[in-house]
Amino acid sequence: MDKIIRDLCNFSPRQGENETKAANYLTNYLSSQNIPFVIQTFPTQIPLTKSASLKINNQEIPCLGSCFRSGDIDSINQIHFDIHSDYLGADTCTPDPSLYISRKDANLLKEGAKIDGYVEVQKYSFQSQNILIGNIKNPQTIIFSHYDCLGGGAIDNAGGVALLLHLLSENRDLLISNLFVLVGNEELSYDKPNYWGKGYRQFEYKNPELLKNAKQIIVVDGVGLTSPLEITADPDNFFPIDNLEKYHKKIKIISSEQSEVLKCYHSPADTPDKLNPEFLSQSITLLQKL
Repeated sequence: MDKIIRDLCNFSPRQGENETKAANYLTNYLSSQNIPFVIQTFPTQIPLTKSASLKINNQEIPCLGSCFRSGDIDSINQIHFDIHSDYLGADTCTPDPSLYISRKDANLLKEGAKIDGYVEVQKYSFQSQNILIGNIKNPQTIIFSHYDCLGGGAIDNAGGVALLLHLLSENRDLLISNLFVLVGNEELSYDKPNYWGKGYRQFEYKNPELLKNAKQIIVVDGVGLTSPLEITADPDNFFPIDNLEKYHKKIKIISSEQSEVLKCYHSPADTPDKLNPEFLSQSITLLQKL
């Protein structure tokens, strides 16, 4: 698993062209293991930040673009920071021009501060891929894990993808009654009202009967940082499909303690060394139990 995690993180942030490279890596891995799969492609558009700059009171501040269109930054209302971490990361993406700064620089955002910044965003179009592995006719359980990422992408979500690939390599019998779905374009898209989770909704759009007839739906996202948790409340925080109310009673999430995940969420600090092999092993055991 460690090699898969590190290999995927070599493509980070896995957006646009890098997401495609990650998808090619995954399909090549499956082919090398003689594990059959089906690819479902779909068109999408993502915002790629080409440049971001910011001065507060004439002092240059490290910043990160996290918005869907270009524009000037001249108000403190356009500047955000992650309250959970000092790392430079973005926990959301805004419709209008905005920047993220580190929590360490947040004290500069005082009334009367002189703000001078700009963010340039490119709308990038490409074909994303959902990779379907296993029973694509009548699966009893469907297990999802997304492979794109913002920031370093080890916890979110190379660990989850590596866990599924490890299980499949070790036990081919799982392919008989289960469907494993490696999901693309989970992080960002120009979809409205939900800008994230498009890959899940594309699976829902193309395979409604599979979701309807499955006895169980499991989403593996953010494992390996702490002992795994089985989450059943608020599945929309992990699985924002259009008809969630139809399936929410059979959806389970496997993840880590969220207060810990948020400490390096969507930041370059989300690196493979943060993942604990013992917690990954515990996550495998929990998934097998479910």
